[in-house]
Amino acid sequence: MHVAVLFENIGGYHAARLRAAVAACAERKWKFTAIQISDAQGEHPWGAAEMNFPVRTVLARNGGNAALTAAELRASGPLVAALLDDLRPTAVALPGWGFPYSRSALAWCRRNRVPAVLMSESKFDDGKRFWLREFLKARIARKFQAALVGAQSHADYLIRLGMSPEKIFRGYDVVDNAHFARAAGVAREHPDAARARQPMIPASPYFLAVTRLIPRKNIARLLEAFATYRSRVRGPDVWDLAVCGSGAEEPRLRDFLRARELEGCVHFPGFLTYAQMGDWYGLAGAFIHPALQEQWGLVVNEAMASGIPALVSDRCGCFPELVREGVTGFGFDPTDREQITRLMLRCAGGGIDPGAMGRAAVEQMKHFTPQHFADGLIRSVKAAGARA
Repeated sequence: MHVAVLFENIGGYHAARLRAAVAACAERKWKFTAIQISDAQGEHPWGAAEMNFPVRTVLARNGGNAALTAAELRASGPLVAALLDDLRPTAVALPGWGFPYSRSALAWCRRNRVPAVLMSESKFDDGKRFWLREFLKARIARKFQAALVGAQSHADYLIRLGMSPEKIFRGYDVVDNAHFARAAGVAREHPDAARARQPMIPASPYFLAVTRLIPRKNIARLLEAFATYRSRVRGPDVWDLAVCGSGAEEPRLRDFLRARELEGCVHFPGFLTYAQMGDWYGLAGAFIHPALQEQWGLVVNEAMASGIPALVSDRCGCFPELVREGVTGFGFDPTDREQITRLMLRCAGGGIDPGAMGRAAVEQMKHFTPQHFADGLIRSVKAAGARA
């Protein structure tokens, strides 16, 4: 058996998954090949990822964060097909069907009668659905022999598109829990050293958000809720807010902070790499993810693996899978500013036991590990009918 797994770029999340998949295939004496379309990181600048497995790159760009151009995306299709001709895998796992490289790889699988596994985290409520587009998606979805998804909502959408439930497996949306648990634990044990490494970490307790600064991530409403929280709390126990990330909305968000005189208690350290985040998670009081639309939300995995309570928008695909209400964290309506404020007051005001909630979060993450990705991949390859 020769399994090939394709991603646009292999960063920290994918590297952790693929290391587990390489080991699982090696146990079965299967060959495994990781393929990335480009070594440029585009809109997800992960930072350097540790990869102790070979990777075939279709479009070598020597790193950088520039997204693939339209011309490069068009060129990627035939280049992927040519690479698959060279590799001759007996099963191929693909990240959706929305890009030329995915469609080209799927067409290659059909021409060569090689089973294709769909890796998907789309859910029905991601946006407006139009019958013609859904009809066309259903025709494409039925060309895959199996699927690997993160949440039940992802599976439900594929079933809606016509895929058989017994061909759909879980385990897609995972991170390297051990990495974040270890890094956060070191930061909590040696907070002064963590702040020396990351001088922008607040001295006060703080809520933490890790996200791109774009409208659907809903940071403007988070800042409004935080402003209300600060207006209701006085004294030394008031928390700050740290928002790690970058994006087009940053100037507007900073204008809001200046207008509300919150610049001293809301921190924008910018984009931080995968390796830097452990210190920020380890010293945070609680994590908050307010997205209006999110297929999953892997930063929630990171925070919970780090052992901190998670306040999560109920629009996120991860919410019903990871958040046990009042146990590992809390859910909220991301359009309800007052509800967000109330949760901030509850967390920062002693209304929860953060240690117990953090331990419960770590326990919950034992069901969402890179090994679960590897197991799901193996099951989906077998269900797809791949032959050695």
